[in-house]
Amino acid sequence: MTLPSLNGPAMPSRWFLTRISLFWLGLSFMWGTLNIQVLPAVVPDLVGSEIQGTAIGAIVFIGLLIAVVVQPVAGALSDRARFRVGRRRPFMAAGVLLCIPFLIVIGVSPAYWILLLAVVGLQIGSNTAHGPYQGVIPDLVPRKARGRASGVFGLANLVGTLLGAAVASVFLASGHVMPAILTVVAVLLATSLASWVFVAEPIPKDREPFAGVGTEIRRRMGELGERPAFVWLMLSRLLFFMGLQAMDNFLQLFIDKGLHETDPELKTTAVLGAVLVMAVLASIPAGWAADRFGRLRLVAMATFLGVVAAVLMVFAQSFVQTMAFASVLGIGLGLFTAADWAAAIDLIPDLRAAGLYMGLTNVATAGGDALATLSAGIVLDVFNRLEPGLGYRATFVMMGFYFLLSFVVLLGVRSRVSRQKLMMRIPQSTVSSDE
Repeated sequence: MTLPSLNGPAMPSRWFLTRISLFWLGLSFMWGTLNIQVLPAVVPDLVGSEIQGTAIGAIVFIGLLIAVVVQPVAGALSDRARFRVGRRRPFMAAGVLLCIPFLIVIGVSPAYWILLLAVVGLQIGSNTAHGPYQGVIPDLVPRKARGRASGVFGLANLVGTLLGAAVASVFLASGHVMPAILTVVAVLLATSLASWVFVAEPIPKDREPFAGVGTEIRRRMGELGERPAFVWLMLSRLLFFMGLQAMDNFLQLFIDKGLHETDPELKTTAVLGAVLVMAVLASIPAGWAADRFGRLRLVAMATFLGVVAAVLMVFAQSFVQTMAFASVLGIGLGLFTAADWAAAIDLIPDLRAAGLYMGLTNVATAGGDALATLSAGIVLDVFNRLEPGLGYRATFVMMGFYFLLSFVVLLGVRSRVSRQKLMMRIPQSTVSSDE
C-alpha cells in the first residue's frame, strides 16, 4: 500500500482519507448512542427526575476527567512504540477490546453507581484507542492537505454521532437498551477491523532515548511555554465545546420537559440530525477553504454562528423552531471541525510527539464536554426549581456565553502565532497572524 509522503508533493486521495477516518466513525457512533440517547433515557429511571440533570452531568464529568488523563498518556506511549504493525494500531485494538465488556455493563446496569463505574471503564478503553489514533493525520498526511483530511475526519465524527443517535432512538423509543448497546459493539468492531486492514502504518526508523518521566514533562512544558499559541488554541477549543455540549447533552430533556413534545427520543434525533447534516454539508468545503484561506478565520466564523444559534435557542417555542435554530449551530460546527483540528496540527511544537500533543487536544474536547455538562446540569436543576422550564433557557444563555469567550480567546491565538514567527514552518495560507 502506498502511503502519502509527509514532505513530498503527493496529495492523499479521497479513498485514503476515507480509510483513515473509519475508526473515528466507530468511536463517534458509540458516544453518539450513549451521550445523546442512552444516558438521558436511563439515568432519570435510576435517580428520579429532580436531580436528573446533575446526575447526568456528574457521570459525564467524572468519565471525561478520566479521558483527559488517559488520552494524552496513551498518545505519548504510542509516539515511542515500535511494533511491527505500526505504533498506533496496537493501542487502538487494545482499547476497543477493553470497551466491549463495559458497554455490556452499561446496558444492564441496575444502579446509578454501577453505571458510573462502567462509563469510567469505557472512557479508559476508548481513550487508550483514541489518543494514539489522533496521531494518524500528522503521521500520514502532508501539511498542505491537513485541512481536507481534518474535514473528512470531522465528517466521519459527525456521521458517526448522527447514526449512533438515530439507531439508538429506534430501540429506546420501545424501551430496549441492550439492542442499542449490541449495535454499538458491532459497529465498533467492524470499523476497528476495517482500520486495521485498510490503513498501513510506516514504522519510524529513529527512536529517541527516553530520559524519564520528569525530564519528558519538563521538556514538553518548556515547548509549550516557548510556543503558547497551541495552548491558547486549546483554550478556545475548550470553550467552543462547552458551548456545544451545554445544548447537546440536555436537548432531549428540553424537548420532553421544556417543550412538552411527544416522542422526545425521535425528535432529539431529528434536531441533531439537522445539526449534523448542516455540519456535514459545511465540513468538506470548509476543509478545502482551510487549506486555501487559513484556519483561524473559519474558526472565528464558527464561534460567531454558535453565539447566534444560542440567542435563537433561548426563544425557541416549538420543535420546528428548535430544529431551525440548531441548524445554524450545525453550519458553525462544520466550519469548526474542519479548521480547528488542522490548526492544532500546524501548531504542534514537536511533530515527533504528535500522539501526545493531539492527545492533549482531548483536554479541550473532553474537558469542555465535562465542564459544560456538569455546569449546565446544575444550572438546569437550579433554575427549574425557581420556575419550571426556566432552566432550559438558562442553559442556552450559558451556551452563548461560552461561544463568545471562545471567540475572545481566539484573538489571542493570532497574536501569539505572530510572535512565535511560525511562518518559517507553517505556510501563509494555513494559520496566519493576519487572519
